[in-house]
Amino acid sequence: MQSRNTMVTAVIAAITVAVFLAGCFIIVLVNQPSSALGGEQITTTLTVSVEGQSDANPHYGIVGILIPNDWTIDSVYFSGGYTDYMTFLHPDSSDAEPGGQVDFWADSLEGRYPSGNDYMWVVYQSSQSHATLVDTVDVTLSIIMTTALTQGDFDIGYFVTNASLDFSDSTWYDVSLNNQITISGVVPVELTSFSASVGKNEVRLNWETASETNNRGFEIERSIDNSKFSTIGFVHGKGTTTESSKYNYVDKNLTGGFYYYRLKQIDLDGRYEYSKIVEVNFSVPTEYRVSQNYPNPFNPSTSIEFALPVEAKVIITLYNSIGEKVAEITNAEFNAGRHILDFNAANLSSGTYIYTVSAEGIDGSRFVQSNKMILMK
Repeated sequence: MQSRNTMVTAVIAAITVAVFLAGCFIIVLVNQPSSALGGEQITTTLTVSVEGQSDANPHYGIVGILIPNDWTIDSVYFSGGYTDYMTFLHPDSSDAEPGGQVDFWADSLEGRYPSGNDYMWVVYQSSQSHATLVDTVDVTLSIIMTTALTQGDFDIGYFVTNASLDFSDSTWYDVSLNNQITISGVVPVELTSFSASVGKNEVRLNWETASETNNRGFEIERSIDNSKFSTIGFVHGKGTTTESSKYNYVDKNLTGGFYYYRLKQIDLDGRYEYSKIVEVNFSVPTEYRVSQNYPNPFNPSTSIEFALPVEAKVIITLYNSIGEKVAEITNAEFNAGRHILDFNAANLSSGTYIYTVSAEGIDGSRFVQSNKMILMK
């Protein structure tokens, strides 16, 4: 039995050296799903080794992604020794680097690496210039994209360079083409949230679906090392329904430490797929705390994490840039512990928002904190 989320790590056969962000970049790995469902959001990561070199000028990074015409790119960002979110570079816009001479980026890539009628190059540029990197560092490029409903085998391409595009010199850029992924069917279960909360000697798992097709149910799996998972329970699904459904499972009699949970959703025909993994630190926090939502910027989903030293009523309210309330993310009682909530902003427009977390503990304590989140579509 094969998981629809089976990942494949493909080592690029021909590794080239690229001058990128004031250093030589070597693409070491392309980690892309080998299969996905139509309409599924997937993440590809490129591992890049950067050998720094002397350069007095700051640089902008350029990332090109070759995808089918009906796919969409949700976000592109670097992490590691170089960290930055990339912004969409319109096909007929010039690069931001002072004195840059590069126009029509998508057309330039198309001329060098023709995509054909069914594919397109989508190009992103770093949001800010970056100074010289002197040391050798590891860089991860993450690309989150959403597939379309068209089924079949598709070859995805990836391109990186600094803002100086010159195809006459192969050391100025790096490219990986023909990274195949198979798209099949439609998502049988639309999982809109999956979270964990800590109680006394137990962890409560909660998840919700927007719709289900041939859903037999969910196996609950747990791990203590985020590597080896074992099944600890099963919750029956609703079969086929277009209505939203809520589920929960309580893992009892736990001792202190870190725990990792995931759902294995199983169809009536035996096919299955895994949810994201949620992490639980099974210890009671000593103070209130709200972490910055992640990812941020995001499109369209992000996660909000908060910690409670006591059982408390928590209200999370979202405001737009002019102070208008646009959503109430939660208004519920939570046990003492660490909690992670997923928020889907598909019905909101791009922009900067403020989310306010208000908590009132059963001991009379009160807590309020506001953070900024950025939605980029």
